[in-house]
Amino acid sequence: MNHSKSSFKSLVIAALVLFAINAGGAPPDLPKVPASVESITPTELRMHLEFLASPELGGRYTLSPSFSIAARYLASRLKAYGFRGAGDHGDFLQGFDVITSKADPAKTSLTITVGGATTNHGFGEVYPSGGSGEAEGHVAFVGRGISSPSQNHDDYAGLDVKGKIVLIAGGNAPGVDPSKVGDNESGPEAARAHGAVGFLALPPQQFAARMQNKDFQNLLAARESVRVAKAVEGRLPGLTLGPDAADKILAPLGLTLKAVFEAKELQPKALDVTVRLVAGLQQERHKTQNVVGILEGTDPNLKNEYVTFSAHYDHLKTNADGIYPGADDDGSGTTAMLAIAHAMSLDRPKRSVMIIFHAGEELGLLGSEYNADYAPAVPLSSMVVDLNIDMIGRSKPNGDDAKADEHLTGPHTIYLVGADRISAELNRISEATNKDFQKLELSYYYNDPNNPERIYFRSDHWNYAKHGIPVIFYFDGVHVDYHKHTDTVDKIDFNKMAEVTKLVFETGWRIANLDHRLTIGKN
Repeated sequence: MNHSKSSFKSLVIAALVLFAINAGGAPPDLPKVPASVESITPTELRMHLEFLASPELGGRYTLSPSFSIAARYLASRLKAYGFRGAGDHGDFLQGFDVITSKADPAKTSLTITVGGATTNHGFGEVYPSGGSGEAEGHVAFVGRGISSPSQNHDDYAGLDVKGKIVLIAGGNAPGVDPSKVGDNESGPEAARAHGAVGFLALPPQQFAARMQNKDFQNLLAARESVRVAKAVEGRLPGLTLGPDAADKILAPLGLTLKAVFEAKELQPKALDVTVRLVAGLQQERHKTQNVVGILEGTDPNLKNEYVTFSAHYDHLKTNADGIYPGADDDGSGTTAMLAIAHAMSLDRPKRSVMIIFHAGEELGLLGSEYNADYAPAVPLSSMVVDLNIDMIGRSKPNGDDAKADEHLTGPHTIYLVGADRISAELNRISEATNKDFQKLELSYYYNDPNNPERIYFRSDHWNYAKHGIPVIFYFDGVHVDYHKHTDTVDKIDFNKMAEVTKLVFETGWRIANLDHRLTIGKN
């Protein structure tokens, strides 16, 4: 939209348009979408996906040798399209370290002293859940363990936990929006920020009853977790309590584990209880990488802002039953990103475009955590939006009544998550763009904050949204082949995939050519 400095009439029109936008009306005329969108075809998508989901790549597990082959394939495509590397030393690979951790049962224990009586609890009654190490001191119960000044909620208020062990119930506190709780405002991170030297966590309700089952204990002993190394270093040593140990330490509060599960509000309190905890972990350091490239914008000023497209290119570890191809999850999103990068290169927009393929999403959003929290490829303040694609290739066939496919979308439907959470303008542009071009049915079922699946927090866009960056997450829904060996290329609906990919491109193109940055807020 043109803004004339000398025309009062233009100013009036601009004011009326702004009023219409703030009132929830239709967006003004949006930038035209170039013909390069037609380069996105089912044929191109199939070409990339058949390689990425091939047996030779072994499922693209983040810590497997074949993962670096996938990375180099993605980097070579970006280079061919004219992108420049935004990783280490100008390369397309943004390397980072991760640490694998596995419980060491023989070196895990908890000693509880209450009223002069001491009890000892070993692995099976307690489980390592923080950093490796030891801690000893008095216990302070911090309720849900949330300290969020922006939401006027602080479970640490009036408590001095310096040098102490905090007992954390976890869960959500009344009146607190979990999506607005910062990284250092809950859990062990909040405890460390307040000076605690260790923590004890009550078990999630869905696991508590199983924790005394021997098979479940063996499962936890064998389970390996993977975290970004920078997040692991300096973590407080901590244990998750089984039901017996939890009831023992809650007794001075007049509480039981069952009562905590049923409580809506919990009262933090210092306890006349001392503990000595030993969290034993076997740990190893590994290297992996995101793949990130930038296509410079054509406008000398706007090129310093970035429209970001993201997807995770990792999947699951091969086991005795075979390879997890990950054709839909997230070969489909990875492939879509390559097609978008190609289309953008044919007709560059005003703002710069950042394409980032994240590693380790399946292990806990690791690649996006690293890029967002520790070493951003571009300043987060310059990121205008993140359009994240994770599973867009499957369609529910007619007559499919499988329970596992209950929420799988049809051939012309896609779920959108997060579009209206940070920027209402983004949501309006998204819907208007779909109406103008692909005319898909956009479902917001998983965007409901009360939806129990909490999809908004479960893919890479979340690590950008938590920093206030507007996001849209495109998702076809969980299906019968989700995280199965049967998530294969032959089940992909490439026509639907092309339509969704075009919509993501068209939405991103318009944002990249707006004469203003996306407005933040609900209006």
